[in-house]
Amino acid sequence: MTDTTRLASSARQVPLEPGGEVQIVVTASSVRLRGIDADTVTVRSRDGDDLDEEILVESAPGLVIVRDAERGFRIGPLRMRASGAPDLDIDVPRTARVSLKTLSGDVEAAGVQADSRWATASGDMRLVIGAGSHSVESMSGDIAVEATATIALRARAVSGDLRVRAPRIDGLGASTTSGDIRIDAELGAGEHEVTSVSGDVELITPSRVRVETQSIAGDVGASGGYRAEGRRGRRTFVAGDGSVAVTIRTTSGDIRLRGRGGPSMPVPPVAPVPPVAPLAPEPPVAPEPPVASVPPVDPSYLVAEAEASPNLVRPAAPDAARAGAASEPEAPEHKAWAGTEGVTDRREAARLEILRALERGELDIDAASHRLEQLEEAGPRYFRGWC
Repeated sequence: MTDTTRLASSARQVPLEPGGEVQIVVTASSVRLRGIDADTVTVRSRDGDDLDEEILVESAPGLVIVRDAERGFRIGPLRMRASGAPDLDIDVPRTARVSLKTLSGDVEAAGVQADSRWATASGDMRLVIGAGSHSVESMSGDIAVEATATIALRARAVSGDLRVRAPRIDGLGASTTSGDIRIDAELGAGEHEVTSVSGDVELITPSRVRVETQSIAGDVGASGGYRAEGRRGRRTFVAGDGSVAVTIRTTSGDIRLRGRGGPSMPVPPVAPVPPVAPLAPEPPVAPEPPVASVPPVDPSYLVAEAEASPNLVRPAAPDAARAGAASEPEAPEHKAWAGTEGVTDRREAARLEILRALERGELDIDAASHRLEQLEEAGPRYFRGWC
């Protein structure tokens, strides 16, 4: 590794040849990164703090590494710092490949025009990127990506929202666990797949797409010239000739598709990213009381029971109609009405057990959907759609 140029105690500068790579690995520092027309990497402390014992900047041919200095004391696998980590402003060549990882800091970036990888555990990310292949991942922070050229993107958020805007995406993989997803872009060549467990998904595109949607407990809808095919839970929406294949799956989130007429409009120049205000600490959340487990119920039992009793849930005759025939024996279907509530409860228990098996990973989305459809379609027409 070569020595860095010391502009001041609060800054470091090293050269980087064209097409080189910048790796940034910090623990708690918030980072603002900017792509510039230069062949150097410059690291500054945002508040003018001394970097001598806080941040290391190392270089080798085609590579610059920015990382925390190993100071403080260690307790097991954790290193404790005597003071807070400094926030950083980093300038890199526009054509440099960038890789950034942080545990708890926010990340802002603009002007990166090459392949990049970004990851944070609990910080938010706001990225303005150019052409290339990009990967973004956050555990509990929100992700906002705006592209100024055609990109390929893989993005994943666990409990944060994901927002993507681009003139064109050639290859998309986006997923969240509990966050919402919004994609606004023309979709071109490559595979396009969007998945969420409990978050909503919105896709806005002018492209001629064929969107295969699947949602177990969410609503699905489209506007702007889509043709709908299929049935509840599994629907296909087609715009134009449907030449671009897209798959969207959710467990309990809603799916919304919106078309835009004409080709995609060019994205205007993006203003510099403003500083991110400090995040207010979230109030502590009281633990929820334990939920009593529901004993497993075999859906096939309900299917067989409904088929064996075709009048199981037919409503009883009105009281006025029964008044004149009190001495007549009660019809079998009226006797069966007394057990409807119990059957309905068992059906709902079966539905919950299927959803819980999905959450535990014992069933995939396809298998869970099939079992829910069997449960809903079992029995006579009076029974269907009540649960």
